Amino acid sequence: MPADPGAFAALVTDNVVATLTVVPDSQMVFVGDTFQVTARPKNKAGQLLDKIVRWSVVNASVVVALDSLKPTMTFRALRTGTTSVKATVDAKYRSSKVVVRSFTGAKVVLTPATATVAGGATVQFVATGRTSAGEAAAVNVTWTATGGTVSPTGVLTGGNTPGTYRVIATARFGAADTSVVTVTPAPTPVAAVILVPATASVVAGATLQFAAYGLTSAGDSIAIGVTYSATGGTIAADGGYTAPRTGGSYRVIARSASGVADTSEVAVSAAPIARVTLLPDVAASRPGEKTQFVPTVWNTLGDVVPEPVAYEASCGTATGAGVFTAPPSDPGPCLVVATAQGQADTTEVQVLANTPDQGIPFGVYNLWTSTTTTRSSGAAAYTASHDFVPAAEIVAQIAAARAHGVRLVLAMTGGSHDRYTTNGVFDLAKWQAAMDEFDTPAIRDAVAEGVADGTVIGNSVMDEPQQSDGTSSDPAKSWGPAGTMTKARVDGLCAYVKGIFPTLPAGVGHDHAAFQPDSSYQVCEFFMGQYAARKGNVLDWRDGGLAMAARDHMVPIFSLNLLNGGPQDKTGVWDCPGTGGLGTRKPNCRMTPAQVRDWGTALGQAGCAMLTWEYDTDFMAKPENQSALSSVAIALAALPRTRCSVR
Repeated sequence: MPADPGAFAALVTDNVVATLTVVPDSQMVFVGDTFQVTARPKNKAGQLLDKIVRWSVVNASVVVALDSLKPTMTFRALRTGTTSVKATVDAKYRSSKVVVRSFTGAKVVLTPATATVAGGATVQFVATGRTSAGEAAAVNVTWTATGGTVSPTGVLTGGNTPGTYRVIATARFGAADTSVVTVTPAPTPVAAVILVPATASVVAGATLQFAAYGLTSAGDSIAIGVTYSATGGTIAADGGYTAPRTGGSYRVIARSASGVADTSEVAVSAAPIARVTLLPDVAASRPGEKTQFVPTVWNTLGDVVPEPVAYEASCGTATGAGVFTAPPSDPGPCLVVATAQGQADTTEVQVLANTPDQGIPFGVYNLWTSTTTTRSSGAAAYTASHDFVPAAEIVAQIAAARAHGVRLVLAMTGGSHDRYTTNGVFDLAKWQAAMDEFDTPAIRDAVAEGVADGTVIGNSVMDEPQQSDGTSSDPAKSWGPAGTMTKARVDGLCAYVKGIFPTLPAGVGHDHAAFQPDSSYQVCEFFMGQYAARKGNVLDWRDGGLAMAARDHMVPIFSLNLLNGGPQDKTGVWDCPGTGGLGTRKPNCRMTPAQVRDWGTALGQAGCAMLTWEYDTDFMAKPENQSALSSVAIALAALPRTRCSVR
């Protein structure tokens, strides 16, 4: 029954012919043979269109059409020669080349030349013409067989009587070829398939061999061919089974050609745990502070698995969630151990002592969440801070810092620049007024005591005095027109601080080469320079700072720009490949753990303190970054402490 045109139209969204192909696009035939060519018109979506096809023959004395207007056209070869047949659909057309050869001296070649087939089974034969020159050509043949039955397309069905028979293909021009067929007895019907083993237990990823045989209705065992499949894992054609990487209950099925099947149940147990790793793999902590540990568990297949771990600590405490709290006074070191199925990893936690004469302070900007509370995530390795604290809170913070083992680089006149500017220009009176708020007996006593016992490192009077109109990337950081701030004027700020706090080292925040490098401070005792990869080789940059410090009788405090100090990404998309991740603004990138460790150690040992900018929850939460920061903290803790002043 012809297809419903309406149903066809509903499937086609565009009935305009975009492409037209003919199949085959060329062929060779013999005189007198019929052959076919099919036209395939399609729309832009690649849908086959139901279209009227108009056929024509270039040389009608060689080939003649036997039908009309159909997608598949039948032709007859009349005489030797070469021509083409053209299909036209709407405005599109394509041609198929036809070569007609004489059947004189031609022969028929039948493949396969020999075959074996069971009674009732089938085998496909193919007849090909060969010209006298050995060229292959299409040929129309009549099929016959001395046993079984053969279809008009060359498919032989084996008979019920075993024996040797012939299949003959005879061309219209008389040539023929014969294939020999051996018919074997029809296979005994399979009543059941038996798959062995019927049940199995295996470890994830392991292998197991399955085999299958058949049973007749009489109960006899017979060899059969089966197709294997599995609901989990993989199984080869020979029954070799590989268990999946995930434990569970699975099935293996063996199915015969007749559809009879058997199933085996396979219990796959999880692969054993091979190793555990614990991060951070290097840890440092102030007494009483917390460190979050992160375990990773691998099985013998190399897969990471969600296996729970048990924690224990040789001192301090470790929760089931991996939160370690350093002991409040025990100097350690403490061992934190994570164990899963007998496999374990250990991290040594170095508890950082709070002593006035040992250890270069290692700090971070924005360590404090309140006057008396420090960050609880990823900040245990820090022994110093650099934050602005109002006068009303500074006495409480000095006491809290002493209790927490934190040394303070104060910024009494810190905060946004507009606190100390008028109409965008530095206003000394405003700065002095802010400084005067700290000039009370209680604050003077607290600062003096903090300096004496090492809790207070110094006070920075100004951040980046080189920032001026037209040169600052951030106008809010400008102190006014170029020349507003000079080293002499900053010296005056340091002198003002020293007038209130005589024992407190006073300094300023800027790179050694960024602000009037040919001039010298006479009062300020330290400067704070911050390194980023864009400033060149870290050792060269450090040595430049040390040279200026020696010249001017100052002490450096070096700093790392963690969030924007990695190599910049100025190529293509700002994605910071191979770095610690995106910085806070384009094109900057974060430092990697290796850069933090190497650069931090190289800089920290050369100054009276080491700082980092700035606290960032995501950065500090990464255990590999915690390891790097801890490595710096441990290295600096082993060095003698020096005062941030040589004046």
